[in-house]
Amino acid sequence: MSETAEWGNVCSRVDTCALTGAAAFFTGIKGAEVLVNGPLWCYFYALRHLEKSNSRLGERFHGSQPDNNAVVYGTEECLTDALDYIRENRAPSILLIENSCSVSLIGDDIEGIAAKAKLPFSVIGMDSGGLRGGFAEGYSKASIRLWQYLDLPDIKIKCRLGVNLLGATTAYFNGRNDLEEIKRILETANYRVIAVPGAGSELETLQKIPAAQLNIVINEELGLETAKYLKERYGTPYVVAGIPYGLKGTLRWLEKIAEVLPSDLESVREECVKTQEELLTAVNEAKCTWGELWFDKIIVAAPGTTAFCISQTLREEWADTEKLICGDLWKQMKFYWQKKTVKKLNRYCSRLIIRLFLEAAVKALFYCVKGKFFGVVILRIPYKMRYCWRQLRLQVFVAPGICCSGCGI
Repeated sequence: MSETAEWGNVCSRVDTCALTGAAAFFTGIKGAEVLVNGPLWCYFYALRHLEKSNSRLGERFHGSQPDNNAVVYGTEECLTDALDYIRENRAPSILLIENSCSVSLIGDDIEGIAAKAKLPFSVIGMDSGGLRGGFAEGYSKASIRLWQYLDLPDIKIKCRLGVNLLGATTAYFNGRNDLEEIKRILETANYRVIAVPGAGSELETLQKIPAAQLNIVINEELGLETAKYLKERYGTPYVVAGIPYGLKGTLRWLEKIAEVLPSDLESVREECVKTQEELLTAVNEAKCTWGELWFDKIIVAAPGTTAFCISQTLREEWADTEKLICGDLWKQMKFYWQKKTVKKLNRYCSRLIIRLFLEAAVKALFYCVKGKFFGVVILRIPYKMRYCWRQLRLQVFVAPGICCSGCGI
């Protein structure tokens, strides 16, 4: 294998597959469980990614573990054994059976096999291997598949100022904390959050989805297709709001929602003014010691919506920089490993990592005031470095702050 091909192979392991995305959506429903109809590697690959946000996920995550013969001649026996175990030992509110890449190719009727098992709970089957796309595609497909299965009746009397949050997941970095803050902000603005599919709501709660007056899409790559489906099915309007970061960003986020579903935002504005006064005092004290906050380069490597919203607030509120790179770092760097040798790319990454890390470490001191952090730019090197140091993925995160009306990540 050539150096370029080897580098491309390493990078391909960074992103997760559709199977993981679909599992993330269903395990985000309280009481729901997932059965991966595929090899042990696929099971552990998805589990390792998702259990970082939920250490007890393994109790609700199962695998049929078909052998080589089953992959060729059919997985009915392996799948039936797994279903028998779940029936005898578990009591899920709903079960997702998803085929991995290899099993998808043989075309087993997993819903038919489940029907023969006469299970006492609802079962949804779908193909969600890596050939079906990445994490976002799997999450989105699983979400729509759930609503198609439930086929909920429309609710004529809507909940006043009721909203649903679509495209939310705890599988994203700090997703659970961001979601709690988003819900707090909406409640401060007098909105009522009815359901958050794929991020903590129970199946019973999800059946109230049609009662909302508005669907708010948090992560566009995860929730937009679902929002379109729900609008077509129930007539519920939606707004692609993104994620609120910073004071100005949070107000802009709420105003965008209020354009579609008006509400009184005065309480949030008062909170922002109070927080801004606290921040101004702390920042001025820090500037006397450390000077202006300046970064030569800032790289935000995160899922699409998160990266865009952070970058926007970095420019407007948090930092000053000459170059701001936003998005998936590996996709943006493809031209490097296509045109240069791996050795040159390694040197480039090494210099970039060291320089950015040192800059972030120094500037963090600038923001350490009264034991609280706000707007600190931190470089995070994820666990995936175990494969190869060349695979290090630069991620710039903003530490949780005292901006009470803006999410930390």
